[in-house]
Amino acid sequence: MNDSGVIGARGRVEIGLVDLFDGSPERDLAFMTQFARAVENAGFDGIWLPEHMLFFERYDSVYPYPEAPLAARPDVKERHNKVVQGKAQVETAPDQGLLDIFQTAVEVCAATTRLRFGSSVLLLPLRNPRILAREALTVAELTGGRFDLGVGVGWSAEEFAACESDFRTRGRRCEQLVRALTDAWGGGDRAGPALPVGIRAPRVLVGGHSAAAIRRAGTVADGWYPWNLTPAELADGLRTLEHHVEASGRSRDDLHVIAGFRGVGELSDLPEIVRRYAELGVDGINISLRMTVDNYGEVLAEAADALGLGGGDAR
Repeated sequence: MNDSGVIGARGRVEIGLVDLFDGSPERDLAFMTQFARAVENAGFDGIWLPEHMLFFERYDSVYPYPEAPLAARPDVKERHNKVVQGKAQVETAPDQGLLDIFQTAVEVCAATTRLRFGSSVLLLPLRNPRILAREALTVAELTGGRFDLGVGVGWSAEEFAACESDFRTRGRRCEQLVRALTDAWGGGDRAGPALPVGIRAPRVLVGGHSAAAIRRAGTVADGWYPWNLTPAELADGLRTLEHHVEASGRSRDDLHVIAGFRGVGELSDLPEIVRRYAELGVDGINISLRMTVDNYGEVLAEAADALGLGGGDAR
């Protein structure tokens, strides 16, 4: 770490934040705007927004990531749902409800000057590719190119059933939809969607750590967005990714890799955790910090100082 921020094997590593805009009443749009300015002033590089169409009181689906998500709202003492399912806990509060990713990104981005925004992640199999192509391109234009499209297949069968979408075929559809997006943006869609020309499309990063997700990232997408992998698991995934990249005739330099993780623990542990990920050659790291609407300025400032981000006062 130094005054330039986090330096990894491939140069400076972007540091983004997740689990900030969780749909709770106290984190409304006015708070999001104020918070984004604080994040930017502290020296962080981005904010990534979650997507869920619905929340449920009970999940029979298995949350696929190795570690239980830390509560993004430590000020909320009671959880509406805390059911251990397979590898992790699924927790929602009774008053949670998420705003649309795209409209939120545009609104909050307007309050900042350099901060990037991304989806973490958009449930791609639930989308129409031609409508999504226009939506994402519009967001890319309105944010001045400061938006990345993180996509995933989703994990909740309950959510897919409620949206009348086939949960079993979501992986195959995800790959088809990524190809459809790039075709639409590149003019390869014979249906000819009425999209403006001259706008740079957002990067598409495939989320997930399965073999299929890594293959999709290396062959049809612009990057990979794994979650909660250990450094050893991430190193294995990167080697597999590079294999697929080479097999498809592309270069690793063509791909943007962002590693996300929860479970930071004490802020004093953060520099060492980030260093271990950065030295593996990722381009960005997204982290989840435990903070409330009352102490976020102090937490941001302390985390930024620990990482040497060189920002100003976040309070």
